[in-house]
Amino acid sequence: MTPRLPTAAELDLVMPEIWLIIAMCAVVMVPLINRHSVILPLVTAVIGLGLAAVFALNPLARFTEGGGSFVFGDMLAVDPFSQFFKLLLAVFTLFILAQWVITSLRTTDARDVPDYLCLLLGAAVGMALMASASHLVMIFVAMETASLPSFALAGFRKRHRASTEGSLKYVLFGSAASAVGVYGMSLVYGATGTMSLAGIAEVAARPEGFTPMLGVGLMVMFAGIAFKLSAAPLHFWCPDVFEGAPIEITTFLSVASKGAAVCLLIRVLQTFSAYGGINASFVGFSTGVAILGCVTATWGNLAALRQTSIRRLLAYSSIAHAGYMIIGASLITVTDVGAPGRALAGALLFYIVVYMFMNLGAFTVAGVVAQRAGTEDIRDYAQMVNRSPALMVLLAVFLLSLFGMPGLGGFMAKAMLGMAMFEVNHPAAFALVAVLLFNTLLSLYYYLRPIYFMVFVVDDQDRPRFAPQGAALALLLICAAAVVWTGIFPNWTTQTARRYATLVLRPTMTQQAMIAPSSDAPLDESDLTP
Repeated sequence: MTPRLPTAAELDLVMPEIWLIIAMCAVVMVPLINRHSVILPLVTAVIGLGLAAVFALNPLARFTEGGGSFVFGDMLAVDPFSQFFKLLLAVFTLFILAQWVITSLRTTDARDVPDYLCLLLGAAVGMALMASASHLVMIFVAMETASLPSFALAGFRKRHRASTEGSLKYVLFGSAASAVGVYGMSLVYGATGTMSLAGIAEVAARPEGFTPMLGVGLMVMFAGIAFKLSAAPLHFWCPDVFEGAPIEITTFLSVASKGAAVCLLIRVLQTFSAYGGINASFVGFSTGVAILGCVTATWGNLAALRQTSIRRLLAYSSIAHAGYMIIGASLITVTDVGAPGRALAGALLFYIVVYMFMNLGAFTVAGVVAQRAGTEDIRDYAQMVNRSPALMVLLAVFLLSLFGMPGLGGFMAKAMLGMAMFEVNHPAAFALVAVLLFNTLLSLYYYLRPIYFMVFVVDDQDRPRFAPQGAALALLLICAAAVVWTGIFPNWTTQTARRYATLVLRPTMTQQAMIAPSSDAPLDESDLTP
């Protein structure tokens, strides 16, 4: 097949990624204008993210009633689902920049700012591509584009041993996971003769199409996605990285990285469901995903019970929440892509929205306390109700929402996910909802522990009083308002998430001819076009 240049229509659909790449290039050119300026590269990054968010709205408006388009030879799928996540990602990265200004700007060398912002934008590009990737090559490229800048960002506190140690562990685990994932992709390609998700699903859905080699390849390939989700047993890097990285990078990785991986997992599983229906082999694969989710959620909650560092506690909390999202996504292949499948995808999108504000708020409070009081130990939060009542109330709101307290967004996120799982009407769904409830109750102890110290434990030291001010207070109030709003008035957000939970899964007939071997002809090399 003769390579062709992308059309203007295709470029129009990937403008969010293009603007992020332009912003990456622009921020590293800033030192040519003013080497010591912090404002100029920051404004450049903000403009790039703002344009990415605006251009993500264009396909959202175009595909309002469903549908979508494959671009670049089936490499990327542009649909309401992927564009909604890209919009969230751009907005969330803007919040991360605000958090960086609040907590870390004063300790960052002005000469390092362009590099820092370039890496952050680069990671965002990779995560945006992960939400649209529909081809094995693009999945690998997207995950590596997200991972490589993240490795550097995790170690950006160059003079801190914990940051360097966490970054090294991140690199080692990430490299191993990438190698294993690529090996799995090679097995999948060898078993199906195609690299397109749609082509793989079509071949696997045929009688005798789901071979042992394909099953092993899919499970091994899933290791790469599991690493991004910090799913057990590929989670060991997570607490050390979250403890050592700058607080805003910890927040970014805890939400954006997991959100992108969940979107990729949903696309893979819904593609299998679209082509295979409730295929026994696909159900077996999804059973493995469900077990992984249960183990991840339970391990994350059990490990969090003994934590004394607020950062490590929130790190294990993020592992548990990743497990909840994996549990919900695992049911996609046991339902059709109609109402139940869309309800699950919509519930997971809503979960990501709420989780974004909960984690952003909790980590921002931790960053402000560390900046003002110089501690991240939960025991040093004693009597914060007197020293900083505003921060105490805000942190309590975020922690209770992470637990799932009724009236807060975290409760509605888990309730919507549970109801969507019930809609599947499969025996496994009831067991998985029970696991979700058990883990939610298990998490109550460690979410209440910081609140107990802040309110009831007497502080025997004379610590100074402090309160959030200016940008820190504004960011925390935005997060708290979002958490309360989605808990009390969730309808608009849930309806919006379900409205945009539409994935384009089947290429056009022309594209299908290029990505999947014909079922009426024997396989030969001319059919195996990746």
